[in-house]
Amino acid sequence: MTVKQLTRPLAPLVAVCALVLAMGGTWMTASTARAAPAVQAITRADDEQRPPRASKKQVAGKLNLNTASEEQLMMLPSVGPAKAERIVTWRKRNGGFKRVADLRRVKGFGYRTYKRLEPLLVVKGETTLAAK
Repeated sequence: MTVKQLTRPLAPLVAVCALVLAMGGTWMTASTARAAPAVQAITRADDEQRPPRASKKQVAGKLNLNTASEEQLMMLPSVGPAKAERIVTWRKRNGGFKRVADLRRVKGFGYRTYKRLEPLLVVKGETTLAAK
């Protein structure tokens, strides 16, 4: 065997050793690495400056999709001003909801959102939705 054939398999090992030495002899994987205390202090300071996250809307009762105002619609979890406006617009254009599942036809209401809201919705009767 020649010297070239002997050193070729060792090249990756030499490269890793050089990298470890260049890093000051420390090596951490992503799963075991912990942030340095200075980084933790910066992160903590950032968290203290942020406003608290809004909690999930807790509501009870039923909401009539055909008679609810935009303000009432915004009481629903994951429904803000834009989605409430889309519901009202869809209702005006299509003559109201025939069934609760028609909500899926409104932009922004996919299967998961619909399934989350379904127990709170009706198309006939009174709106009894209230915050818990």
